[in-house]
Amino acid sequence: MAFKKEELPLLMGQKVTIKVRGETFTVVVRGWFKGQYIILDLPKVGVEDFRIAPQTGVQIHFTKEGLFVNFKSTSILSFVQAITLLIIEYPRTFDTHNLRKHERFKTNFPVRYSYVMGGQKFEHSGIVRDFSLGGILFTHEQQISKEVDLTLDFEVPKCGPIQNQVVEIRNVRVNPKSESAHYVTGIKWRNIPPEGDAIITQFVKMRVMDRRSENR
Repeated sequence: MAFKKEELPLLMGQKVTIKVRGETFTVVVRGWFKGQYIILDLPKVGVEDFRIAPQTGVQIHFTKEGLFVNFKSTSILSFVQAITLLIIEYPRTFDTHNLRKHERFKTNFPVRYSYVMGGQKFEHSGIVRDFSLGGILFTHEQQISKEVDLTLDFEVPKCGPIQNQVVEIRNVRVNPKSESAHYVTGIKWRNIPPEGDAIITQFVKMRVMDRRSENR
C-alpha cells in the first residue's frame, strides 16, 4: 500500500532499521524536512563509524503504533567529524502493513472500571486513549491485576453508553509519560451484546469518515 510522501509517519527520536550494503543497523531519527530529506544517526560497527558515500542506496523500516512502514531511499551526505549523522532523501512513496487486526483511533473520554478482589469491589476511573472494534486502551492511576474480571462503564461520544461490559485484560504496563495516570491497560471486548456492538461500530465508522475528510 503506497502513500503520498507527506504522510510518512516519522517521529523525532524514534528508532528505525536501516539496511545498507548488505549490513543492517538500528539508528535514531534526528529530524526531517517533508519532501526533501531525513536526518538519521550514522550507523556504527563497534565504535567505528560506518562510512556511507553519497548516492548509496538504503532501505528503511520501522513500526509505529502497529503500522509497519518500509521504504527505499538514497544517501545524500554523511558527517563523521564532531557529529555523526546521515542524511537521506525523503521517499516519494512508502509501503505499509497494519500489524493489528483492527484499526485504532485516538480518543480522550472518561471510563469507569470495577472489579472484585478478595470479596471486595473496587471502582476507579480512567481515560480511554484509543478505540477499535476489538477493544480499547485506557490510562489510569490505580494498578490492575490481569487476573481480575474487569467491568467497564463509559459513554461513547455521539453514539451512546456502554454499561456493565465485562472485558478481557490483554496487557497492563507502566505509563512513563504521565505522573497522574501511572498505568496503561489494553482490553478486548468479551461477549458484547448487540446494542453495545452497534454503538462501537457506529463510533468506528464515524472516525473512519472523519479521517477520510482530513486526508482530502
